[in-house]
Amino acid sequence: MIVADRRDAVLRELRLRGSLAVAPFAARLGVSGVTLRRDLRELEAQGQLTRVHGGATLRQQPSSVEQPLERSAQRLAASMGVSPQSASTPLATIGMIVPTRGYYYAETIAGATAAARLANIRLVLAVSDYNEAEERRLLERMLGLGIDGVILTSSRSDITASPLRALVEDAPIPVTVLERVWDLPTRGRVVDSVRSDHPHGAEVAVHHLAELGHRRIGLWTFDNPHVDLLRGGFDRAVAELGLTPYRAGFDYGHPDWSSVDSTANVRRYVDEAVSAGVTALVVHPDQLALQVAQVALDRGVRIPEQLSVVAYDDEVASLGELALTAVAPPKRAIGFAAIDTCLRAVAHGEPGGQPYPAQRLRLLPELRVRESTAPPPAG
Repeated sequence: MIVADRRDAVLRELRLRGSLAVAPFAARLGVSGVTLRRDLRELEAQGQLTRVHGGATLRQQPSSVEQPLERSAQRLAASMGVSPQSASTPLATIGMIVPTRGYYYAETIAGATAAARLANIRLVLAVSDYNEAEERRLLERMLGLGIDGVILTSSRSDITASPLRALVEDAPIPVTVLERVWDLPTRGRVVDSVRSDHPHGAEVAVHHLAELGHRRIGLWTFDNPHVDLLRGGFDRAVAELGLTPYRAGFDYGHPDWSSVDSTANVRRYVDEAVSAGVTALVVHPDQLALQVAQVALDRGVRIPEQLSVVAYDDEVASLGELALTAVAPPKRAIGFAAIDTCLRAVAHGEPGGQPYPAQRLRLLPELRVRESTAPPPAG
């Protein structure tokens, strides 16, 4: 394979999956690891990718993300007779209601903060602590403050089944639903949604494991807003690839499930999965994946030689005894895109103006290959 074809293949793989690992991809191309690493160095020098330990990831292009935001800010500023840079006060105020300021949402808030700063708008943050009554109170309060738009993450995965639905639909200002499913028409109101494509993330994890040769794969996730989305993507991928999914006999809700000893739950799950011939697991979230890996190692199960583990979220997956391969939702980009989307609706919402069409944005997670995945044991 000539140099140009190899490098085109690298970029196609990165656009499809977000990342690649040197060893398996070099084998697919039929070239040495040294040759592929040289290609990665050249492509990095051209600004097309970022090399990481054992592979590469697709480099983000901030300018292409920032341009729509800047255009919305300019449109809003023009309606006020100023320029975004010369405005002495923020051009608009956008509220943001999230269930927590930590873990998953810390990076999302950071992305929203960066976008607000670039657009010269004020961001007002409120935290509901996964309390539906508090979510409603916070949303009603923000609507009463006279702000220009709201970004909302509800406690429920499907906000269309939430008591908040009517309040969102009747809001007199644009609402952007963040990291939650909103697929309903909204009676002429501008209700946008911006979320990670979690089904796609689960599919990427399954395809990675299948390409390594795994046929008996399990998914373990429970008691979180993304369970159904992840299971949906996982089930589609294993069916498409003709794999044998592992359905745990012991899982959340089982009579023997301990509400106080999570390690005991992990031990039993790992023991049953290994006994059932499972060679690979996709585990969500990261903390649970780290526990699974540690319990497996304690029980003499070699990772990745006997059991491959893919974490989902990539908050702390790289910090374990073994750095875990992980699917990483684009959390910072989600926050940035939410501000962009909400501001676009605000900027097109002047009296007598034509509202911007409602948007349903799904951003794709990427796979980050590390030490915890490899081909299954022979035989």
